[in-house]
Amino acid sequence: MEEFFKRHRPSAQRQLDFTPRDPSITARIPNYEPRVTNPERRYLQIHDTFIVAENNDGFVIIDQHALHERIMYEHLKRRVHGSPLESQKLLVPESLSLTKQQSDTLENNSQLFEKLGIELVPFGPKTVAIQSFPVLLAKAQPAEFLRDAIDMLIEKASALDTESLFDEVLHMAACKAAIKAGQKLSDSEIEQLIADKQTIEQSSHCPHGRPTVIKFTVAELEKQFKRT
Repeated sequence: MEEFFKRHRPSAQRQLDFTPRDPSITARIPNYEPRVTNPERRYLQIHDTFIVAENNDGFVIIDQHALHERIMYEHLKRRVHGSPLESQKLLVPESLSLTKQQSDTLENNSQLFEKLGIELVPFGPKTVAIQSFPVLLAKAQPAEFLRDAIDMLIEKASALDTESLFDEVLHMAACKAAIKAGQKLSDSEIEQLIADKQTIEQSSHCPHGRPTVIKFTVAELEKQFKRT
């Protein structure tokens, strides 16, 4: 039996605070020692994908990727309309081989990539080297991002005007730069995400139209538990 419990010992996880609110309850529990947690924290990350946060009316469930994608998109859109995104030199430039169509598309949309802060230089026949990449897209892989952006421009060039194409590239950039589903966040990261939500006007949906937040009121909970 001892060997069984050794093999099936649960892994450490973030502990919830189940301290009873009524002090008289704890007085009746022998050897009770309250666990001290952050008393100000009113949120919890579940499955490293969703954040449950209490509010005055009930609580909300946040899709961390969808919300951060919307925040990044709004931030990118504001920045690029003023000046090119701040970029940094890559320690080792990344090269990318292109087809004739990809090469032509890249040349025809060179200003778009300059606005994004992507510096490109020729690196042989139908090959370019990425010298600099935007700081805001540090989580993205430069060569992969460039290829995906070029292919997206090829796919949608006939259906969209230049401004709409640029907006589609920003959508893709925001998605690649955003927090991912399944990514564990620290308390400070969660708090920053919730705070950033208040700084954008259209925070209810991500750039692709998916909801970022689902709200539940206390009244709805009471109804589910047949308390009304």
